[in-house]
Amino acid sequence: MTIGPFIDMHGAVDIHVHSEPDVFPRIGDDVMVCSHAAEVGLRAIVLKCHSERTTSRAYLTNQLVPGIKVLGGIVLNRAVGGINPAAVESALQLGAKQVWMPTVDAANHAATFGSTGAYDKQRSTVARAGDTGIRILDETGALLPEIYEILDLVAERNVILGTCHLSGEEIHKLVPAAFERGVQKVLITHPYFKVPGFEPEDVKTLTGQGAYAEFGYCTVSPMWGHAPLTKVVETIEAIGPERAVLMSDTGQRHNPMPAESLRVFAQSVHESGISEQAVERMIKQNPYDLLDLGPLEPEVQPVAATDGGAPSVVGGQS
Repeated sequence: MTIGPFIDMHGAVDIHVHSEPDVFPRIGDDVMVCSHAAEVGLRAIVLKCHSERTTSRAYLTNQLVPGIKVLGGIVLNRAVGGINPAAVESALQLGAKQVWMPTVDAANHAATFGSTGAYDKQRSTVARAGDTGIRILDETGALLPEIYEILDLVAERNVILGTCHLSGEEIHKLVPAAFERGVQKVLITHPYFKVPGFEPEDVKTLTGQGAYAEFGYCTVSPMWGHAPLTKVVETIEAIGPERAVLMSDTGQRHNPMPAESLRVFAQSVHESGISEQAVERMIKQNPYDLLDLGPLEPEVQPVAATDGGAPSVVGGQS
């Protein structure tokens, strides 16, 4: 087997990163994780936390870590009031780039792992045994009115809607409703993680409606192993790299640093048969589009000149 080139991580984006402070143990704090990513050459990171919005954390980290753009969002768990349009509106005014549906407080999460706030691999300090969790559907199976309010807010700001740990039934109702309300960017969160635990047909259906599928290193990692890498690769081949994003979903202490997790994942996807150009699209162009980052600017480096000429633009990108 011929092993292809190294995937160029310069300019890559990790759209799903966990760091401290958090209610789960993490490998490093915001500054540590983002500093490492900047050293590797990543262009941007999106911080995600199960228990608070990360917009203020992103703002402060941007002041402390040069060479990388740090972005935040909000997860609609109990700590922010659950399905709470007011919390979403506030987060969006503060610069949130993604609104995530419930994660560890979702009813589907509680049913899968036996508790909100806990996984089979690790447990948070706010795990609640007996909590049946949050559903976004009422007793008739219709989306809650507050969901429509949130979809309208997401559409107005043109940010990402993340489906997270909801059940398949909830996600299959949420996604078409989101597009009907004018949402432009829907990201199916780690579809092969145990929550939501999708099959390829689910992913094909949802991406066929216009969503992107977000595949993460954590899903295939040794500690979690919720899906084989081959399943991810076969799905990318089926839906096309135009509808896929690669991310780390790491920050856990048993996984590498997020930027390294993304590199290993991207390289593994490439060496499993996905072209270098396709992989770079999934870690660069697609996240740029979702986050409105615009094209990568060429790096300007001063070059010594004997004729008094201006500095020239030399290869490489910033």
